Amino acid sequence: MTRLALSALLALLVLFGVSPQAQAHTELVSSDPASGASLPQRPTLLKLTFTEPVPAESAQITVLAADGSAWPTGEVTADGATLTVPLPESGSPAGQHTVRWTVESLDGDFVDGTFAFTVTAPPAAQQPPAATTPAAPPAVTSGDAAPTTSPAAATGSVATLDAPATPTSSPVATPAGGDEGGVPLWVWIAVAAVVAVIGVAVGVGLSRRAKRGAEPAE
Repeated sequence: MTRLALSALLALLVLFGVSPQAQAHTELVSSDPASGASLPQRPTLLKLTFTEPVPAESAQITVLAADGSAWPTGEVTADGATLTVPLPESGSPAGQHTVRWTVESLDGDFVDGTFAFTVTAPPAAQQPPAATTPAAPPAVTSGDAAPTTSPAAATGSVATLDAPATPTSSPVATPAGGDEGGVPLWVWIAVAAVVAVIGVAVGVGLSRRAKRGAEPAE
């Protein structure tokens, strides 16, 4: 009886094509980082290895940070049963991170799963670019220096422009050797000559008169 029951069960399995191998779906074999791993710093690559080859085009892989934000991920590539996902640098905080994956198995069904790993150290802070010291301006020589004017000088120049021009008189030329502001020298010479002539005339007249008075009377 038992043999008949087993034979009937095997017949049914063959008839409907149901076998353990046919019903098996793609499963995750390993990952890097591994499930439950504790890392000192953020990984730059994520690798998932399955029980059979899976296409990269239909794979969906998401990494969620401890605060619930999604990590930026690069293009998924496939190498047989292994999927590789680049993880660009980001400011994700330290803590537990969750990987969610969905792949297409060979029978066309989609399977998914999750695992987690922990990052113990926060991402390294990016150093700001070193400040560059500006070059000192060239020294200004006395020849290149622009003339500067003080406020007082500027005010004086404006006042000079606004003030009315006063006429100036040229000094009167005086004869050489003469007294400034007095009688010209030639006047004194003329007066002296006149006085001399008068004196000579008076002297001659007095002399003639004396001679006439000295002659004896006839």
